Amino acid sequence: MIGTLVRRAAAAVVTRRGTGGEVGELPAPVAGGRLGALVRGARGRRGRAVLALAVVLLLALVALLSRCSTTPDTIRVVAVGDMACDPDDPDFATGAHDHCRQKQVSDLAVALHPDVLLGLGDFQYELPTSQAYRTVYGPSFGRLMSRTVPVFGNQEYKVQDANSFTAYFGKQVKDPNGYWSQDIGRWHLVVLNSNCSAVAGGCGKGSPQQSWLDNDLKSTDRECVIAAWHHPRWSSGIGGPDPRTADLFRTLYEHRVELVLSGHDADYERFAPLDPDGKKDPLGVRQYVVGTGGQAHYRPDPVQDTTPGAKAARPIGEFADFDHHGVLDLQLKPDSWSWSFRAVGVGNPLDKGEQRCQ
Repeated sequence: MIGTLVRRAAAAVVTRRGTGGEVGELPAPVAGGRLGALVRGARGRRGRAVLALAVVLLLALVALLSRCSTTPDTIRVVAVGDMACDPDDPDFATGAHDHCRQKQVSDLAVALHPDVLLGLGDFQYELPTSQAYRTVYGPSFGRLMSRTVPVFGNQEYKVQDANSFTAYFGKQVKDPNGYWSQDIGRWHLVVLNSNCSAVAGGCGKGSPQQSWLDNDLKSTDRECVIAAWHHPRWSSGIGGPDPRTADLFRTLYEHRVELVLSGHDADYERFAPLDPDGKKDPLGVRQYVVGTGGQAHYRPDPVQDTTPGAKAARPIGEFADFDHHGVLDLQLKPDSWSWSFRAVGVGNPLDKGEQRCQ
């Protein structure tokens, strides 16, 4: 389309229409002498003016067309894991102990009208049967099924090969191995499988998954990249850091990926950008833990990591909340993102901020 418009603009510059509307030359009597020179000069000035106008119009048209891209400049992603409670849980009907709040959290997610629900694993407790997906997850987070990107959690593998999970989500699972990539808005999303004993070859350096990740990040042309897997590399929660994902995190760091999202620990925590050793680095990967989808939330065990130096060897999040269910609300812009942790029953975000892509 732009090429056609360029050709038409060029044609308008190099042609002249006569009184009858046809393309023609100056009449011979006029073409000679001083009068002819004046006419030719006028025509030259007029031609340059037409050319300048055509260039301005063309540039304006190109700018307009670029704005008409089908890819939105900003999309909203709601991220959360550890969601629907077991229908046989004694707290299921009553919500005692602040458990089984999948309906309230999903109401919050639905009200945000996200473009994408990024599910961070453990969608359905305790045994993820097909009936439980239909009767518990379905009426809650299942309302956002068509917008869901599902990450494999450990609960999913309580059924052989996560079959009930892949059957329920169907085409939303892009690869049964649990790792793939897709573009969302102007960002590149990488979904990974942190169930390292279940995924072929594991998660270590040189494994099929790590090699695929390295090649995928080399080939993307997107400026901003987000990654998601279930078990957090770093965590102050009850489960603590998971070293199995160390090589995946290092690969993200080497490619200057912006952020990685995880669930598993039933809390919310945001880390500073970190290098593979867990040290602050302005060019590092920022990690969020969002295991607050409704099943339960837990405070970390005060006696964990009693080995001398164990806690000193791991990073502590810049912000952590162990007392609320909620979702991470992300606004992914062409060259930056903003975040807010929105908790059930709380009007203002408990944590928020923004950052530019690397």
